[in-house]
Amino acid sequence: MKEKDIFKEKAENGYTFCFADKCPLKERCLHYLVGQQMSDTRSTYSCVNPRFQDVGTANCSLFRKAEKVKYAKGMMHIFNDDMPKRVEPYVRQSLISKHCHTYYYEYRNGTRLIPPAVQEEIRQYFREAGWNGDVIFDGFIEDYEW
Repeated sequence: MKEKDIFKEKAENGYTFCFADKCPLKERCLHYLVGQQMSDTRSTYSCVNPRFQDVGTANCSLFRKAEKVKYAKGMMHIFNDDMPKRVEPYVRQSLISKHCHTYYYEYRNGTRLIPPAVQEEIRQYFREAGWNGDVIFDGFIEDYEW
């Protein structure tokens, strides 16, 4: 699917738009680029507040980089026989404590993609549990950080 079509689909499905035409980040921001694909048949939409403290500046806190990142998909095989037995429960409990049971199982089953920051968090839990080997996710997918 072409980038323009992806943005148009997001525009039709309620993604938050931004119309800060003088923003120095607009050509690299998902909120602005998706907003440019909005249909003229919609009467209402969700939009970034143009009066919010840093909207339209180089330090915009709502900026979403229009660049694909590498999401991990699934962790059904992340624990292996070479790992000490304490690793699996420590990692599982740490993830559940931080994110909740639902997210843990969705990450594990691959029904929720694992963003780069959470991948690093998972690697950190493995290190804390004493595992310094590779942490191998089931697969990877590239997508935008919406």
